[in-house]
Amino acid sequence: MSRVTPLSAGEEDEISQLLDNIPARPYPTYDELTYDRFLNDHLIPNTPFLLSSKTTSTWPASHKFRLAPAFSSSSYSSYQAGPSRPNLSALRPYAHHVVPIANTLRPQYSEFERTERPLGDVLDQWEGGGAGDGRGGGRGMYVKDWHLMAEIEGEGRGVEEIYEVPECLRDDWLNPPYTPSPRPPSSGRSKSTSASTSDFRFTYLGPALTYTPLHRDVYGSYSWSANIVGRKIWWLFPPDRLEAVRDENGELVFDVRRLEVQGGGIKVLQEEGEVIFVPSGWHHQVVNVDFCISINHNFFSSPTLLSIYNTLCLAQIRVEDAISDVKEMIIERLGRNSDGWEKEWVEEVQGLLERDAGWGWRGFWRTIVQNLKDPPAPQRLSPPKEMRNAWIKEVIHLYQQRREWVILEDVTRTIASIEGTLGVPVQ
Repeated sequence: MSRVTPLSAGEEDEISQLLDNIPARPYPTYDELTYDRFLNDHLIPNTPFLLSSKTTSTWPASHKFRLAPAFSSSSYSSYQAGPSRPNLSALRPYAHHVVPIANTLRPQYSEFERTERPLGDVLDQWEGGGAGDGRGGGRGMYVKDWHLMAEIEGEGRGVEEIYEVPECLRDDWLNPPYTPSPRPPSSGRSKSTSASTSDFRFTYLGPALTYTPLHRDVYGSYSWSANIVGRKIWWLFPPDRLEAVRDENGELVFDVRRLEVQGGGIKVLQEEGEVIFVPSGWHHQVVNVDFCISINHNFFSSPTLLSIYNTLCLAQIRVEDAISDVKEMIIERLGRNSDGWEKEWVEEVQGLLERDAGWGWRGFWRTIVQNLKDPPAPQRLSPPKEMRNAWIKEVIHLYQQRREWVILEDVTRTIASIEGTLGVPVQ
């Protein structure tokens, strides 16, 4: 059974309005994209693009998770005849996975009400027409940040049963290196506070009108998103186009649809099967206009190291401001002329930074070490080593001007190992 509760007339009207006046795409769409062109036209200048549905046409997910479009006699029939319907039955083998759920009908401050439950329960809700989300049929329930690939690998299988990462996107310093077949137990990267040991390969699924509010991706990373089933509307905001989406307090709004001309965002309709690339530091909001199943990766690589570095610096400033009273207590206890207060303060900040931002300076530099030692992609799918090394040297130079360079001695040793790999003498 793969029947999803039908949309109401009001929901159909809302989607029709969203689909009105879709502008011509300001960004290129490629059937094929070489790594060199990706690097020079998009990674380095930090600009969006899309890959056509040719990219995902051979993915197992594109065949397993789609059913032929359903036709309707309503005024909405042209919409219904377009994209595929979700084959929820094909998701039943993963019914035991406990998945995060955002109830997009219940915003809470800067997020949604969040719960976790087995995927099978969610599928039952969508197919059975229950009212657990407040609207009926699970309409507001959005499975977000489901670690499907990590779950599959943890069960001893390979991600080849789902997808194939496009070649130009395989130089990924944030996730485990792409391996289609089952991953040997010893192949996982060592556990540490490094972001490279985390998993930012997500699967999303939810009915039409579920959405992700305006945000920027973790660590200031790049992201790519492949629509397996359905279509999405994206509003993209370059870093210099955020003034119109701030409220009277200077905070970013939650939903740009409530703003005049939707905050001036660059509106893009992503068709079924297409892959969209979101540059580092670009804010974006996404609304599903069909029932959607998508695969998303957050990632970064050497061209964006400076952006990642600057994002971590800003995160540290926010942490320091939030606990400035702790700094004064440490100074009062140890004395301003003591050598110990600053070390204790830096360690306090790093600990909170790791909990708040997901990593600190130790994780940042260990990530670079790991990716130099174990490159995630062959050289033909990576920047030339001279360019990679120059970007790494740039962030080393900046870090050496910080107090942490003197105080965090273990990090200094980590950087020394990086400089040794690059053939740079330790300062």
